[in-house]
Amino acid sequence: MTSARSADSRSKVRGAAALFMLLALGGSIALAGRVAPANDLRRPEGPSTERAAPSLPAPEPTRLGINLFGLATFNRQQVFSNLILQSEWFSSSGEGWSAFPAAQLDAQGWVRFLEPGQTAPRPIVLPPAPFRRVAVRCGYEGRGRIEAGGVARIGERMDHGFMMDLAPTGGEDEGAWIELVETDPSDPVRRIDCRLADRPDNERFSPEFLSFTKQFRIIRFLDWQRTNDNGVARWSERTLPQSATQVGPAGASIEDMVDLANQSGADPWFLMPYQADAAYVRAFARLVHDRIDPARTVHVELGNEVWNSMFDAARQARREGVALGLGNGDPMRAQMLRYARKVREAMQIWTDVFSDRRERLVRVAATQNAWPELATIILEDGDTLRWIDAIATAPYIWVKLDGIGVRDIDQVFAMGPAAIDASLGDALKHRALAVRHGKAYLAYEGGQHFVTPDLELARKLQRDPRMTDLYKNYLTQWESRIGGDMVLYASTAPIGSYGAWGLQEYAGQPLDQAPKMLAVQRFLAARR
Repeated sequence: MTSARSADSRSKVRGAAALFMLLALGGSIALAGRVAPANDLRRPEGPSTERAAPSLPAPEPTRLGINLFGLATFNRQQVFSNLILQSEWFSSSGEGWSAFPAAQLDAQGWVRFLEPGQTAPRPIVLPPAPFRRVAVRCGYEGRGRIEAGGVARIGERMDHGFMMDLAPTGGEDEGAWIELVETDPSDPVRRIDCRLADRPDNERFSPEFLSFTKQFRIIRFLDWQRTNDNGVARWSERTLPQSATQVGPAGASIEDMVDLANQSGADPWFLMPYQADAAYVRAFARLVHDRIDPARTVHVELGNEVWNSMFDAARQARREGVALGLGNGDPMRAQMLRYARKVREAMQIWTDVFSDRRERLVRVAATQNAWPELATIILEDGDTLRWIDAIATAPYIWVKLDGIGVRDIDQVFAMGPAAIDASLGDALKHRALAVRHGKAYLAYEGGQHFVTPDLELARKLQRDPRMTDLYKNYLTQWESRIGGDMVLYASTAPIGSYGAWGLQEYAGQPLDQAPKMLAVQRFLAARR
């Protein structure tokens, strides 16, 4: 069974790494990530409409991909060499932090002016382990004054810049920030760049982050794009590489996502916003077409888990489907038929834009792993088959942890093999369905799905060496029974009550402390 992940704008999480300053000051920030399963995500009981599976061809070689976790600082992975790009401005008057007023920001997101008594703090993402004192070089344009806090300390100041020391220790609740305390409205402080002193000015991505992404064949940008927010996508309001932040409502810049794929030698997987109009989809596709390395294969999908009622886009699709009279009175069928129509509309545009290298485009329709009938609704509606190349599900290793405590960890791992068998059994049904319709089958997400609000239990489970064996079993069975593309969820994030989705808890974590990452690296090394 697959659960939903929270939308950036909905799920408020306190206690995550690097948020200690917000906790102390009464603030909050939104988290991109999976949450505990909803009650309505299992397939309803009733007769199955599945047909007999055809004889399947031998599995294709497995290609492992990775879903990148959101860009927020508390996800504990430095993505950009500029340490401030993974955060936004906050407003402070000395008694807590709050959202910074949009009216005080310019078009790129820099502070135009401060009110009397107001300052503008901004978190810094901490560099990866090994944790040690490091020197940071900050430069900016304009006139004003910047201070620092947390594990950051201002050192030597110079014209339009300063040196700063960062002294992280690896504590789960530590963080750092800069704080704009003065700015000249006639020449405001802008284009701030704070990077490790030994890094070149023109370096966009952290070398450690690029080393991480280069291990994978596919990069899915779900959380970078903030797809689950289901915002109205306006091309004129999209994030640009020169924007002051890459974590605003519009998500990361398309240019950065394409460039990361190019530099990593990985195939990108983009998600079209459910509410995007045809002009936005065409502009997005054209930018990708013109910027991507022609040797790369582009995956494209509409929305995320539009079958999943935890998400606003899924509820919107249901309302629209019912209003259009689809589904013969069945709201779920109406929802999936509406999705199928929207998929066709988006994929026709991408097909046109990539008409000169059609073989480098994979058009994906996604559905629920435990409910193959939903895939049938999509595939058999209209001419959907003409406009897609693959169906995809998320075959998670799901174990119900209700009533489980820290003394029951052996019981959880004992249930692991059966959970893998059940999930991959459902995936095999989808592979058979895809083969019958002449399409590929992919896993848009995968990995363990152990969710519990008991943080002690969560930490013991995720750090247990048996997690390595669980992943080895999972990936080996995927390879032998299913094959093809498996895009794991997700890259790097701390353990929380919302789940523990990261292959590692922080960037640079030693492999002997990151059992999931250890299993993945062993799997990859054995196939090089």
